[in-house]
Amino acid sequence: MRTTVRVGNVEVTAIRDKAHSFDRAWHYPDVPEEAWAPYLDLLENDPGNAMVNFHCFVVRGDGRAVLIDTGWGPELGPPGAPKSRGALPERLSEIGLEPEDIDVVAFTHLHADHVGWNLVYDGEAISPRFGNARYLVSERDWAFFSSREENHPNIARQALPLERTGVLDTFADGHSLTRSITAVATPGHTPGHTSFVVQSGGERLFILGDLIHHPVVATETGWVHRFDADPEEAVLTRRRQLRRLEEDRTLVAAGHLNHPTFGRFERLGGRRIWKPGISGGNGG
Repeated sequence: MRTTVRVGNVEVTAIRDKAHSFDRAWHYPDVPEEAWAPYLDLLENDPGNAMVNFHCFVVRGDGRAVLIDTGWGPELGPPGAPKSRGALPERLSEIGLEPEDIDVVAFTHLHADHVGWNLVYDGEAISPRFGNARYLVSERDWAFFSSREENHPNIARQALPLERTGVLDTFADGHSLTRSITAVATPGHTPGHTSFVVQSGGERLFILGDLIHHPVVATETGWVHRFDADPEEAVLTRRRQLRRLEEDRTLVAAGHLNHPTFGRFERLGGRRIWKPGISGGNGG
C-alpha cells in the first residue's frame, strides 16, 4: 500500500513496509482503559487493539531520491504481533526504484522498526542494501544508541554496523539533506529524534516521525508511549510541534498512522484531531 503527494516540484511517496494490530494498553501502559472510551470510533478491528503501521517515505526531487526510514525489515516482527516480513524492496520496485537508485537514506530515529532494511548479510559479510547511498542519522541518536550496552537485535544488526561499512554520516538540527529537505530536531521519543520538512514551490510537508503512534494522541498529547525515552521531553515536543502544525495547516506525513498516512491536525468541537487526507493545499 502506498500514497503519493506532490509538494511543489517534489514527489513524496509513503510506502507501508508492514502493519499490525497491537494492544493499545501495551503501547500506552499508563493510560487507563476508561480513558480510551471517548475514542472508540478511531479504533480499527477489535476494540482492544490499535492499528500500527510501519511506513517509509521516498522523496524525489532536486535530482535525488531520498529514503526516510527503512521499516521493520525482513525479520518476522515484534513480540506479540503476527509474524510477517516487511515489503519495502517490493514496494520500491513498484514505483520504479531499485536499491541502487537511492541516493540518501535518512532516519527519524534508530528504533528497530525504522532501520530494518539497511544491510544485507551474506555469511559474515555485511554490505549496505542501498549501495550508492549515504546513511544519515542525527548525531545525538547515534551517540545514544552506539553507546548502549544492549540494543534490540534489529538495531544491533541493521543500524550499528553502518559505521564500519563506511556509509554513515551524522547531522545536527537544521541540516539540509537536499535543497528541499531539512532536518528538525524533535527530541523525546529518542534523544535525537528528528522530523523532516519538505519544502518546494511555496508548499510544505512535515514528516513527523514518532511524535504520535495513534490518532487519539493528536488530542491526548500528554499520553506517553512505552518507548518514549524521555517522557517529559516527548510530551513537550509533541505539544509544541502539533500546535504549530495545526496553526499553519501544514500537510503532515505520520508514519505509524493508517492509510493514506498524510493528513492535517485540525480543530473539531474544541479539540485537536487528526484528519487524514491530502486535500486543502500545502500551506507554508
